[in-house]
Amino acid sequence: MTAVTHQLTALTVAFWLLVIYPYMAGPVLAVLAVIAVMVGALTPDLDQPAANLGNRLLGAHVVGKIINQFSGGHRHFTHSVLGIFVIGYSLRWLSMHLLVQDLAIEAQFVWIAFMIGYVSHIVADTMTDRGVPLLWPLPWHFQIPPGPSVFRITTGGLVEMIVLRGALIIALAIILRSNLSVLLNFWT
Repeated sequence: MTAVTHQLTALTVAFWLLVIYPYMAGPVLAVLAVIAVMVGALTPDLDQPAANLGNRLLGAHVVGKIINQFSGGHRHFTHSVLGIFVIGYSLRWLSMHLLVQDLAIEAQFVWIAFMIGYVSHIVADTMTDRGVPLLWPLPWHFQIPPGPSVFRITTGGLVEMIVLRGALIIALAIILRSNLSVLLNFWT
């Protein structure tokens, strides 16, 4: 899927989870959480040379090349359960050990937001015709729905660009409209 679709998916999932588990973050933490969700949604594609995030963050392109060489290409390590744990817990460890202990709760919240974006990316990619190698380095690709790839989404195709994005925008609008008071508390 494209970067925009991944970010729309992550934002929709994040707001839906926020409705289920309300949290009063305050304006600064709320903005950081939204940024973390959006960055998390793009991070699994760092292993792709033309990655959106790799072209926007200083040093990300170099990290992406290293990950690409290590894992054997796009949609390998970063799209696996192993990648989720290694990248996720490495970032968690860094955030817990590099920040002042007084910010531990806030760092945990931003890390959770990042992981929502990251995991939503992997789940969304299971719906593409290529699927994802959840058990990398084993070569099996998981796809939803299982079976012929004709039933799944082609990256950049009409179904993704119009149907899926349209559905995500409608879902996001419904979540925002029907839960506005809960979501406004997040920002205060």
